[in-house]
Amino acid sequence: MGRKAQPIALQLLKGNKNRLTKQEIEHRQSIEEKLKPKKDAVKPPVWLNDVAKKEFKRIAKELMELDLITNVDINALAAYCDAYSDYVECTKIIQDEGLMVEYTNKAAETNKVPHPLLTKKKQLHEQMKSLATEFGLTPSSRAKLAMPKLDEKPKSEEERMFGDAL
Repeated sequence: MGRKAQPIALQLLKGNKNRLTKQEIEHRQSIEEKLKPKKDAVKPPVWLNDVAKKEFKRIAKELMELDLITNVDINALAAYCDAYSDYVECTKIIQDEGLMVEYTNKAAETNKVPHPLLTKKKQLHEQMKSLATEFGLTPSSRAKLAMPKLDEKPKSEEERMFGDAL
């Protein structure tokens, strides 16, 4: 399976491995600009609860400043914020009830078992983590965006002398 297509700006940050000419780069930039979705309606969906809406507004503000969010990204960000809200709720319940809860089995024996919401909390954490990387919300995902990939093969004499002009 092939790699995901990347915006031209990201390709250039990573070092123009495809050896695109200036004309090809300008052509791609103009096409991407035409295809870029609007960002005039980045608002939290009505179905989010108050905690999720607050988180949506906080993250959307940061992403808008970086020009990383558009109208078509709203549902993905809302899914992250919804998972965040559920994660916070699970955490509060576990804090109130404790990590271990009493469980009575069919034989009428009472035992201490790990709180059932710990499993749900772990699932929500994984969901948040996968969505967070899509938006560059983790340090490692931002580092991947910023770090150019190094060419493994040495440059020829002509490439060293003339660079991208070839």
